[in-house]
Amino acid sequence: MKPPDHRDLHSRNYPVSEDMTLQRKVWRFERWGWYAMVLLMGLTLAGLFSKGPLSSAEVRSADGQLRVEYQRFLRNGATDALVIHVQGRAREPLEVELSGALLQGFNVQMLQPQPLKASTAGDGMKVWVLSDNDGHAMLHVTLNSDGVGSFQTKVALASGASVGLSQFIYP
Repeated sequence: MKPPDHRDLHSRNYPVSEDMTLQRKVWRFERWGWYAMVLLMGLTLAGLFSKGPLSSAEVRSADGQLRVEYQRFLRNGATDALVIHVQGRAREPLEVELSGALLQGFNVQMLQPQPLKASTAGDGMKVWVLSDNDGHAMLHVTLNSDGVGSFQTKVALASGASVGLSQFIYP
């Protein structure tokens, strides 16, 4: 049996002048481009540019009194939420302070449930929420992304528990 003849992989001059060495390099470049595009689509679906497993995050304080759920990656103009879980004494007001770049990169749209009171605190804000019979309180902070770049936020309790968040807003 005779091996196959690969004349198609040799340069020709008729009917059109071809440079098959260059053509093979172009094909290789296109193949790597396809691999990069599939990788980028996979990362996008996984949440690198918005909501998804790569973007969803949760931080807890060392003493367990404070837990915050948030998205690491956001789009400018998009709406998202911070969910703050606080543990304290039963049926007492708990003070939560949000500081850092939160108010520089985000607009606070809504606080749920409505806090007992709220005030500004330096470059951030303080809110007081009422805990339930088990001493647990949850605060949903709806935010609208209004910046581009990396933003560091600190969430702290009056008791001293605190956590830091790092979020990136894409244009």
